[in-house]
Amino acid sequence: MAKKTSRWRRRGLYTLGAFTLAVPALWMGIHEIPWLGPALADGVRAVFGPKPIAWAEDVTYGIQDRFDRWRYKDDAPKTFWDVPSGTPTAPTLPPAPVASAAQPAASGSGAPVAAPAAAVGAFPPPPFAPPFEGVSTPADGRWIPMKEPGLAKAVVHPDPKRGFAAVAVVAMDLRRTTLHLVAGTSEPQGNVPQEHRPGLVPKDAAGDLIAAFNGGFKAMHGHYGMMLDGETFVVPRDIACTVGLYRDGAIKIGTWRDLKAGEAQMAGYRQTPPCLVEEGKINSALDLEYSKNWGATVSGETVIRRSAIGIDKAGTTLFYGFGEAVTAQALGHAMAAIGAASAAQLDVNYSYPRFLLYEPGDAGQAPHVDSALIPGIKFTRGEYVTEPAPRDFFFVTRKHAAP
Repeated sequence: MAKKTSRWRRRGLYTLGAFTLAVPALWMGIHEIPWLGPALADGVRAVFGPKPIAWAEDVTYGIQDRFDRWRYKDDAPKTFWDVPSGTPTAPTLPPAPVASAAQPAASGSGAPVAAPAAAVGAFPPPPFAPPFEGVSTPADGRWIPMKEPGLAKAVVHPDPKRGFAAVAVVAMDLRRTTLHLVAGTSEPQGNVPQEHRPGLVPKDAAGDLIAAFNGGFKAMHGHYGMMLDGETFVVPRDIACTVGLYRDGAIKIGTWRDLKAGEAQMAGYRQTPPCLVEEGKINSALDLEYSKNWGATVSGETVIRRSAIGIDKAGTTLFYGFGEAVTAQALGHAMAAIGAASAAQLDVNYSYPRFLLYEPGDAGQAPHVDSALIPGIKFTRGEYVTEPAPRDFFFVTRKHAAP
């Protein structure tokens, strides 16, 4: 009997040891191999349904957030880059509050401020006041010109409790650039022929390719609509925030019930969860820090990597936001602070958000990825140009002056 008990004890110890080694190894693998996390999640979801994945994400991200808040509590706020000398400084006066859609912000509350009216349409956009001075860095609020004319970047820290929560933002001048939408080879799912799902930047646009970035949720996660060139991949929802790409080159972001009357003028649209910011106001649902409406897990605790797209009041500057360790509330604050009059959240979680910058290829060759917006993003040189993407994405090309 003693031998049998000892044998089961050894087996238990071996199992515990294997589990102890496997969990960190799996965690490292997910963070080092971009496709691994999505493949595991989809595999488990297909066999056991969505609840085990939601539970695992809830536990994992909750633990990581608590660990990060302890680990970084005495550290300086996270930064992505240094600020070149001569870059215009951000305002230092306390920012004026911005009202939510339902309730005005209290004076001095630290709510983000919109771009000054006199500067609307300027590029680069005017420096903006950091929403929370206690977690800001010298880079916050200051637009840095990028290599490509018509692009500038900035950083904002939108969470007063988390100095490690940071959003890197790219501003794109729509007078010099054009935004495009492409369907992935498998997402969003819908009754559309496979030949209309290229997952690639078209060859006739590749010569002017500047950047590419992720699209929205998979169809099963909210059933948010998408249309491209007259083909509807997923039927639109009235409550969804919609990025509308119009045939005349205009871009509008707003709730579908407000935009659908102009659907005939659209070349395409991509829907997302409800707008983070609309008509200059932060969504009132974001008054709740851990709102579940933008991709949080079961308890709504997740503090994760998130992305967003926004546009200024003049409709001439497009914004892309890439947030590390942020809630939907924090991402909404960030997009409002930089001057987005309307903003929609795009995809979330570790593997999906990405903003990639391209270099031209050699004669006769496709362009290739040169870098990502922030350090540490895993990518391959051929993403979106020679390697088809399973999920939808946006890409940006330079606009040539009329002859």
